[in-house]
Amino acid sequence: MAQRKLTKFEVLLLGIEDFIMARLVPMDNPGPVFKRLFKIPVFFYRVGLPLFGDFILLLTTTGRKSGKLRQTPLEYRREPGTGDFIITAGWGGNTDWMRNIQANPRVQVQAGWRRFAALAEPLSEAEVAAWISEAMRVNPGSARIWSRWAGEPVSVDKPEGVLRAAKFFPSFRLKAIEEPRSRR
Repeated sequence: MAQRKLTKFEVLLLGIEDFIMARLVPMDNPGPVFKRLFKIPVFFYRVGLPLFGDFILLLTTTGRKSGKLRQTPLEYRREPGTGDFIITAGWGGNTDWMRNIQANPRVQVQAGWRRFAALAEPLSEAEVAAWISEAMRVNPGSARIWSRWAGEPVSVDKPEGVLRAAKFFPSFRLKAIEEPRSRR
């Protein structure tokens, strides 16, 4: 995979994220305070200012019990070659948005000004391991986050540990099922 250079702003944001995720966020679930903090990008998307569109998308799922539309901001990466969006669940996959996708993989996505319908396809553990390795190459500090949730040290130098860690981070490929359209 081609390595891209991070901007100073991205490096700052990743440092803040590393600190919060590796030291402050509870391991069993985000808890009420962080759950609200993690939803801040939803506000910006709703008021028409998708400030985080280069690295946070807004995923809309259908509630598996209620049938209501549910919005969740998620970090993403673009898959080289296809341009598909890749998203990862934390907390061992114990997230509402992931359970909603498992019940109904048809979702709506907004990344910046782009909006489109998509189908969420699960990634294999090998694909997740490759993504984790790439994330650690781009942001070496993220190894603390991956290691914390995997319960063992995770390092780019030890692919077997990365593969074991992959089961704690279920991930999905969002494949557009209609042409992306701009909100403007």
